[in-house]
Amino acid sequence: MGLYRKLLGHLGRNITVLVIPQADIRPWRWQFSTGFLLVCAALWSSLTLWAGFIVGRDVDYWITKADNQLMMVKMTLLAQEMERSREALDMARSTDDQLRMLLSLSRRPEPQTGMGGPTSTDRASLKHMLQGNAASIKQADWHRQIKALREESYNRLASFQEISWYIGNQRSLYQATPNIWPTEGQITSLFGYRFDPMGRHDSDGEYHKGIDIANHPDTLIYATADGTVRVSNWSQGYGQMIAIDHGYGLTTLYGHTSKSLVKTGDRVVRGQTIAYMGTTGRSTGAHLHYEVWRHGKPVNPMIYLKLRTGAELLTANQQPGHATGR
Repeated sequence: MGLYRKLLGHLGRNITVLVIPQADIRPWRWQFSTGFLLVCAALWSSLTLWAGFIVGRDVDYWITKADNQLMMVKMTLLAQEMERSREALDMARSTDDQLRMLLSLSRRPEPQTGMGGPTSTDRASLKHMLQGNAASIKQADWHRQIKALREESYNRLASFQEISWYIGNQRSLYQATPNIWPTEGQITSLFGYRFDPMGRHDSDGEYHKGIDIANHPDTLIYATADGTVRVSNWSQGYGQMIAIDHGYGLTTLYGHTSKSLVKTGDRVVRGQTIAYMGTTGRSTGAHLHYEVWRHGKPVNPMIYLKLRTGAELLTANQQPGHATGR
């Protein structure tokens, strides 16, 4: 009880506040109890804290609102970029289809979902995004849009890689196809059965595995396709002979040459000079015996060569005086 009375005594003490103006005005005097001042201080502190809380809440609200508006702008820009990416992918798919049509390539099988293009739901979601209503779009829609773009990109990339591989393979096949003339001259013997050029009358004929092209001695002989020299040596009947492996099961043979300019293991390219025309081996005069082998069997070289004028082509019946050979 003594402490309570002592506390009341302190709170009941009066405090005088005196304000003395410098002008000729009576001083202002206020007298308050200590308890009243403490209550006023408590009220002031409470009001200050409450006002700070209200102001801070409003500031947080406006900051959050500004952040949301900024986020909406960013989401709208993102949606526009996604739409441009979609349009670019549509153009890539159209180009892909055109390339496959030109190359006679079948279309790659498209998955039933995701990679085949946007659904009507996807387009509606994207339209909301572009109109600034991105807030109404669910997070799953965003993920679906991004996943569809990513998968479509992978699909176009795989397709273009396949086209690139196909073109590269076709280019390699073209380079390996013996489709130019191996030398200049006149065809004196075609592919197939013929009479023996050496004049053996007791023979029923022979099967000629290539074509003979006659010209002056030392006429240049060219590789008809890219390849690797497998043989550059003397061979019975063929004389000085060169065989080139072009890959893809194709091989060409050049017989009766007077001199070889390449050796076994050399890499040659289409149109490269590899030898000079001669009459080595079983031959009646200067000419080139040219063969094409496909998968180990001789085929008619004429199917790979552009036809010349009719005056250059002779029938299988040989005319006297033309150089022929094995």
